[in-house]
Amino acid sequence: MKVFYLSATFVFLIDRVSKYILLKVPYERIELLPFLALVKAWNKGIAFGILHQASQVIFLALIVLIPVVLIIIFFLAKKADRVSRILLGLIFGGGLGNWIDRITFGAVFDFIDLYLGAFHWPAFNLADFAITIGLIFFGIKYVFKNP
Repeated sequence: MKVFYLSATFVFLIDRVSKYILLKVPYERIELLPFLALVKAWNKGIAFGILHQASQVIFLALIVLIPVVLIIIFFLAKKADRVSRILLGLIFGGGLGNWIDRITFGAVFDFIDLYLGAFHWPAFNLADFAITIGLIFFGIKYVFKNP
């Protein structure tokens, strides 16, 4: 379980510290690369801004649902192999970081803007990145698992 705790703690801390710093720094947009910028965006919906119009209903549902999902992930990690524990830690730590935002601010603070010309992927944060990577590789691991 150590790797689960370490990966979850790492993601949680890097998420919280990055959000804290970027919320304190006065900026509108900082161009880092021709396809990457830092922005300040508040996501009242779910992943990548989906369903942002129904934000109050979603907020209330997430307040109840997220802790349940995090607890399930925690118990799955107890039975999982080392790689799965790391991936579940990424998901758990990221979920916890975003949940804290929802409780504290009523929305999730996003700051990474990936774009190509006029096409912009919805803004996201490091917790979203960790959750996405964890889910993708966890899914790949179990889809291609030898019977």
